[in-house]
Amino acid sequence: MKKRSIQRLWLTAATAAAMTLLLPASPAAAINQIACGDRTDFVKVWYNGGANIKCFANAGTIAPALADVEVITSGNNNIHVWLGNEIRPVGKWSTIRDIENLDVPLYALQIH
Repeated sequence: MKKRSIQRLWLTAATAAAMTLLLPASPAAAINQIACGDRTDFVKVWYNGGANIKCFANAGTIAPALADVEVITSGNNNIHVWLGNEIRPVGKWSTIRDIENLDVPLYALQIH
């Protein structure tokens, strides 16, 4: 195996371990994908370079594995996102933008 592949595998494992420690397990993952409509209180994720949008509601954790995330808005929710190799808390009515064009995937989303 190439050294770069081993490093990537190690980074993925370390990030997964961090997610396990930082994001507490919810008793019942009621989070679900919903139609966005005109509402602004849902978690919205623009992905595939901003070409597609998915919305999520209700507390819980989901692993949507969305590629090339451009924008995430939290709506009326406190959330944690595993974006690329970084876990970030995001408060209510906040926005994350990929201003550096890093094209990172959204591995996991937790709504509190």
